[in-house]
Amino acid sequence: MAYQVTARKWRPQRFSDMVGQEHIARTLRNAIVTGRIAHAYLFVGPRGIGKTTSARIFAKALNCKHPIDGEPCCECSSCKAIADESSVDVIEIDGATHTQVEKARDICEDVLHLPVASKYKIYIIDEVHMLSKGAWNALLKTIEEPPAHAKFIFATTEVNKVLPTVISRCQRFDLCRIPSELIAKRLEYIANEEKIKISRSALNVIARAADGGMRDAQSLLDQLVSFFGSSSGEETISEEQALSLFGLTAPGEMESLLNSILTNDRTSMILTVHQFAGQGKNLDTLFEEILSWLRGILLCLVLPDPMAVLDENPEKISSYRKLAAVTRPDILQILLEQLAASSYLLRDAINKQVFMETILLKAMRAAHAVKVEDLLIRLNEIRRNGELNGIEKIPTLASIPAYHRPPVMTVPAVPPQVTVPPPVQTPPSIPADPPHPAPAAEETPSVPPSPVVEQSVPIPEPAPAPVAEPGVPAPEAVAVNPPEEKMTESVPAVENHNDQPVMKIDENVTEPVTEIPESVQPVAASSDDDPGEEIAEPVSQELQEELPAALEERNGMSLKERFSAELLWSKLTETILQFQPSVGSVMSSGVADRIENSMIYVNFDAKDDVMIYQIVTKAKNMLVQELRKLTGDRFADITLGLKEGIHTPAVPKRTLEELKRDVSSNPMVMETADLFAGSIVDVME
Repeated sequence: MAYQVTARKWRPQRFSDMVGQEHIARTLRNAIVTGRIAHAYLFVGPRGIGKTTSARIFAKALNCKHPIDGEPCCECSSCKAIADESSVDVIEIDGATHTQVEKARDICEDVLHLPVASKYKIYIIDEVHMLSKGAWNALLKTIEEPPAHAKFIFATTEVNKVLPTVISRCQRFDLCRIPSELIAKRLEYIANEEKIKISRSALNVIARAADGGMRDAQSLLDQLVSFFGSSSGEETISEEQALSLFGLTAPGEMESLLNSILTNDRTSMILTVHQFAGQGKNLDTLFEEILSWLRGILLCLVLPDPMAVLDENPEKISSYRKLAAVTRPDILQILLEQLAASSYLLRDAINKQVFMETILLKAMRAAHAVKVEDLLIRLNEIRRNGELNGIEKIPTLASIPAYHRPPVMTVPAVPPQVTVPPPVQTPPSIPADPPHPAPAAEETPSVPPSPVVEQSVPIPEPAPAPVAEPGVPAPEAVAVNPPEEKMTESVPAVENHNDQPVMKIDENVTEPVTEIPESVQPVAASSDDDPGEEIAEPVSQELQEELPAALEERNGMSLKERFSAELLWSKLTETILQFQPSVGSVMSSGVADRIENSMIYVNFDAKDDVMIYQIVTKAKNMLVQELRKLTGDRFADITLGLKEGIHTPAVPKRTLEELKRDVSSNPMVMETADLFAGSIVDVME
């Protein structure tokens, strides 16, 4: 007798021989016993699970001359003819080959003839979803109302392609995948009958590779025996041989790989994948196994009895539980979401190893990223444990001794009066220049109030008063800068007893670091008073207006060097607000552009500020007068203009590291980078 493959030789011949489809066998057997036989049946399910086999057994049982409780006897002429595929009353048609409407019309004509030697004329049409729409339309009436002697049995793997009108005319049976344990037992029975020496672990590998299909499992068994079997039959096929042939991974190796993924060990993960690729493992199958393991681990964490859902042996369930102890459900969920969405891309990847490593790294980064919820939980734990109490022990500025504090100089908030002494007897003193832009002053804690004392810079021994040269007018009420070497001396700390604002004196320059309020006017010391104290007396308005110009002429500084355009326009706006609120309130809409040759250029938005521009233009003469008083520059002037897009907010320049840090903290940016598996390379402000 010629050799037959295992799948054909060990094809079930009775309902009792079917594995994993007991619900189908019982239903069909009861239908035969009770005589409730429909005219059309539709068997649905994946490949290799017994659809065509069930149809043949059902046909044998229908035409069997000596049925036993709905089972075919397999001894009568009808059963033998069906088993030999020689029965003229059981017609098998491949729907993938006969798709034309002509074949359907032939069936409609042939169905009218009575069976030759059997009770029923049975049509078994496999892969019925391949029939054309015209062929289905030709069969519809016949399927709905066939002759009493005709029965139709359809089988398909893609029921979604079958017309709903056809499905509604049939009794539908859904066949499920066969559990791996049942496949392994069936293979063990076949191996014992065929005298094949193979370990049970190797049979488990075959069952896992078959993916629920008995026919695939039997074909893999033939392949394994042909590759590793010997003529003597003394060698036993091992699990390692089965794994190497089918490109599968041992459970221990998979457990090591999954442990690397769940613990965020990227180095171990990459090395393991590289090792599998070097061993010739099928990376598509490996990726599917990773998904299967992740699902099993997640179900072990979620379900009290995962064996009710998982089709795995107890040893594998134990491995799932072991890995579940080192992770959390949310991590597994993120890993499954990331990997499952990329599985279809792996099949078309040019370099599958690189692609697999990349998507695994991306999934691990997303799953193990620090989340806000985790930080809040950790902070609450720290707070409950009392670990935040140490923050309260940090010393405040008030508790630091005075000699450890930085030197400060008090500036009274109330405008002091200036005494105008005779020009010849004016001693050297520190001038108070007009306001300059500078960083904000550091605040110091206030102390109990007491008289304000202004600390002057030590001066050398009194020298004869300077005598003006003939023809050169002496300066009036102008403070003279002290010797430069004396300005480098540090100013001791002076207590602020009136809660007045304080500012630091830069030891390397001759002007304060912080900006002096406008209300504070320059103070000159009288030669008749004590050098350590200053007595305030009223000063005339004319002197206050002429003093900045004198200071400018004395210092030799241009308007651009003394002020920035923004600061000068802001000061002018504050001045105008005091006596012309209608003009000053709209001046803030202007944007100071630059200062050139005592001319400040101010622009207004050409779209939104046209009315404001007209108001400010009408008051330009008044603005120029106040600008000259404010700056002391008799040539100061203002140029007003209109410009588009003037209200675009100016953003201070930041470093590249700061921009990258801000962008990296944006959830939307990181989500987009993760979506395209990218990273932040450069940032433009």
